[in-house]
Amino acid sequence: MGGDALNGGAKAIEVVGLGMGGGLARSEMERIVTADVLAGGARLLERFTHLRGERVVLGSPLETALTRISRAFEHGLRVVVLADGDPLYFGIGARLIERFGRERLRFHPGVCAVQAACARIGLPWQDLPAVSLHGRSDPGPLFSALAAKSRAAVYTDNENTPDAVARLLLERGIEDATVWVLEDLGSPDERARRFSPQEASGESFSALNLVVIEGAQAPAGPPVLGRPDEFYQRQDGLITKWPARAASLAALRLPAGGVLWDVGAGCGAVGIEACALMPGGRVFAVERDPERHQAVKANIRACGAWQVKAVKGEAPEAFSILPDPDRVFVGGSLGKGTTALAEACRRLAPGGRVVVNTVLLGSLQAALEHFRQLGWGAETCQVQASLAAPLAGDQRLAALNPVFIVAADKPA
Repeated sequence: MGGDALNGGAKAIEVVGLGMGGGLARSEMERIVTADVLAGGARLLERFTHLRGERVVLGSPLETALTRISRAFEHGLRVVVLADGDPLYFGIGARLIERFGRERLRFHPGVCAVQAACARIGLPWQDLPAVSLHGRSDPGPLFSALAAKSRAAVYTDNENTPDAVARLLLERGIEDATVWVLEDLGSPDERARRFSPQEASGESFSALNLVVIEGAQAPAGPPVLGRPDEFYQRQDGLITKWPARAASLAALRLPAGGVLWDVGAGCGAVGIEACALMPGGRVFAVERDPERHQAVKANIRACGAWQVKAVKGEAPEAFSILPDPDRVFVGGSLGKGTTALAEACRRLAPGGRVVVNTVLLGSLQAALEHFRQLGWGAETCQVQASLAAPLAGDQRLAALNPVFIVAADKPA
């Protein structure tokens, strides 16, 4: 590899980012003017209707346009692909590299939408997370970014509009954030407007927009492991105590991403602290009791655990609206049977892992028997911890209730 220059002086498909307003450099304009084939979105191509040469619209299906580009390039024609902003920043660049390889492409970035938006509102952006909701049915990346940095830039689409994004914020309890909506960046109609989530949820916006969210802070900061039990709002002291919580999170062997179900969430402490170990993941805290459900929501807000969605409902019926899990945590008693556990195991992704916590011998036996019938090997441990408590001017150890932790992996 020693010092080889990528592309060098070889012929390449030129990919030009037009940027958010302002003029093009002379060299980039010359590439566009002299192109035999000019490819890009219909809106971008409209800026160059006065030029000669073949037009290739990058639409759906994209592969059709890429095939035309490939044929033109192989016939020795000069091909220029137009892009918004920086082609390699949430742009067409990644798809072009996948199709043609880096050695056949030469990129000329312009100012991207996030860069332009931050310039308009005076926001340093070197550590600003940017997420794209284009074509996504889940807002997981948005809430992961907000949990990590309390702010995010959001590329929207016709479904995930700024008002829809604002409603998502309100649904998770993010009410005090600032929502900037930058519309028609780089055009004469450009405008930047500032809203609360409540205000933005009732507005309409230009289809060409970018959203910047600031100030999604939480009183206690982001999720961390091992918060004191007293920190969490809970009903009648119902909580997985922190020593058992730590062991249970370790038993889950959480991936950085993916989906976790916290079934019988109680106050939500396990699911909330799981966010510290799976920064790109999503957590669904399922709890049937209305008071406990409200406690879960309050604890989510207190910790900024925006990746956690509190789901009120009875298991397994409540599972019907959830995406398939990669991990499942079942807290407390299995009740009168293993119906919820069976459905969770059925929905669990191949290679996924389920962890059951119980203090009851009957529930322990039921869980072990269920995994035996499935043919899944189960690991069992008991956590029995004691915490220091004052006594006669000194301290004694007060034993916590022993907890059985049963873990099993679904065959891949």
